[in-house]
Parts: sequence; C-alpha cells; structure tokens
Amino acid sequence: MLSAESYIYICLKYLLMNRIDRLSAILVMLQSSVGVKPKQITQRFGIGIRTVYRDIKALEEAGIPIAGDSRSGYSLVDGFKLPPLMFTQEEAFAFLAAERLVDKFTDAGLRKGYQSGVSKIRAVMRLSEKETISSIDDKIGHLDFNTPLYLSSQDRLQLLLDSISKHEKIELSYLSHSKHEETVRIVDPIGIFFSMANWYFIAFCNERLDYRTFKVNRIKSIKPTGLPIKKEHPPLDSFLKDLKDQTDLHKAVICVKTDDLPHIDDSKYYQGLVSETQKEKITELHFMTFSLERLARWYLSYMDIALITYPEELKTIAAQIIQRHYESQ
Repeated sequence: MLSAESYIYICLKYLLMNRIDRLSAILVMLQSSVGVKPKQITQRFGIGIRTVYRDIKALEEAGIPIAGDSRSGYSLVDGFKLPPLMFTQEEAFAFLAAERLVDKFTDAGLRKGYQSGVSKIRAVMRLSEKETISSIDDKIGHLDFNTPLYLSSQDRLQLLLDSISKHEKIELSYLSHSKHEETVRIVDPIGIFFSMANWYFIAFCNERLDYRTFKVNRIKSIKPTGLPIKKEHPPLDSFLKDLKDQTDLHKAVICVKTDDLPHIDDSKYYQGLVSETQKEKITELHFMTFSLERLARWYLSYMDIALITYPEELKTIAAQIIQRHYESQ
C-alpha cells in the first residue's frame, strides 16, 4: 500500500509531466503562428485563462523570448526559431497525403497523436515548405460514404499499440462473426495490419493456446492487465507471410453496360476490384476477393444493371441469398 508521501509524489510528478507537455505544445503554437490569443490556448488545452498567463510567464522565465500581449496575441520574437526541417517537394506532397490517410483510416487516438506530431513538424518547416503544403492542402481529400468501414471514435488501435509496446497481456472482449456472440479472453498482442479496407489484430490466445487473427472493428473492449508477456512469439512479418500464402483469393467477373457504369459507386474498390475491361458497349469488372458471399451481397444491390459471368459459384451464392430472403418473408 502506498504511503501518503509516495501518493503525493506520484500526483505531483504526473501534474508536472502534464505541464511540461503543455508548455512544449504552447511553444509549438507560438512557433507556427503569429498572434496566438489566450482564448486559442484555453480552447486547445482545456485550461483557464489564469493558467495560460502562468504558462506564458514560465516560458519567458525559461529564456523563451515571447513578444505581444493578451490583446494582440503572443508569438516568438522575430529571429528566434527552432532549426527548420528541410523537405523536398515530393516529401511535402507525401507528408500531406499521409495526413489524409491517417485521418480516414485510423481511430481517434492515433489521429490525435498524429495531428500533434504534424503540428510540431509544420512549426519547424521552412517558409517555402509551408507555402508548398498550403497550396495543395485543400487539393487532397477522401470521399466519405458515411459507412463504418474502419473505426469509430474509440481508441482501439491506440490501446493495442500501447499494449504491444509495453509487451503486456490484455483482456479482449470480441464479437464473433460466425457465432454472433461476445467472448472474453486474455491474449498476448503480436501486431496489427491493414487489409481489404479493415484493420486486423494478431495475438496469442491464452485460452486456446494458439494464434488468432481478430478484426479490430469487432473488438468491443480492451482492458490492460499489467501482466508481462513471458512467451517468445514470432515476428508479425512471419504471420503476414503465412496469411498471404494460405489465403485463397477468388477471381470473379461482373459485366455492366458501359452506359450504366457511372451508377456503380466507388464501393467496388472495397470488394477487390483489380481492373476494368471495356468490350464494345459492355465493361467487365474483374475482382479478386477473399469472400464470394460478400461480393454476392454487394452485387445484389446492382443486379438490375449488372450480370455475373464468372464463376458459377458466385451466381449460386447470389441466388441462395435471394431465396433465403423470400423464404423469411
């Protein structure tokens, strides 16, 4: 049991670390912008106006030359700059594209961490790099169909990566796709990977004593156990190689009148579309898919304008889905 002195020490250390992080972040704000108002700082960090004034004073006492006041806003004295990072134009474009992908394909925890890192990088960029990024900032985007393809506001990826870095076991609550039931198990986290529009998590199940692959958006909750992982596990790359070798991809071809092709939205790419071949007035959509049933269900939403030409199994699965639907009515 902690003594009162130890408890107070831990609390003070925690508060001190939080303040150091905040002061560093405020310094980045002052570096990257001109005339930062106290209200901007309060909104960014959720602190009171008096705390802002104390933080500004602490930075000044640490030797940081800050110009301005609470009315005009604060900024670093001209000439005081952190060493600028130097990017080529290609690196700047890749940097911005990566920012969009992180925003779209990760969870709230990783987005927050990335945005914080991005702010620090932008702050120490040369003016020419800032201008380059600014010129194309609104020219790179993503089309959101408002479908939960990836992750919600939960921090699953952040929690998984945290447990992996700490090399600790976690308690996983998982919704099974086949049995539609929730299971709870203790696992040794191995790694995460992204494939076919979804994030996956590989872990060693302490109950089954075997390795399992979990779909991240089916993870209901993650609880740290604090228990160290004692068993030596193979690296993530070895699992990915095995998955690639074992996965049975199915080839499929669906034909659409070329005039009707605009009616099929970009969700076709999430079904494994690899190419389109135009033959006179018909366009063939060629797919490589992990699941014929999933492709069949997608196809049925376009069955009035599309036709399955290969394989016969896909036609059979689509017909069975329709039959089950009418039998359930």
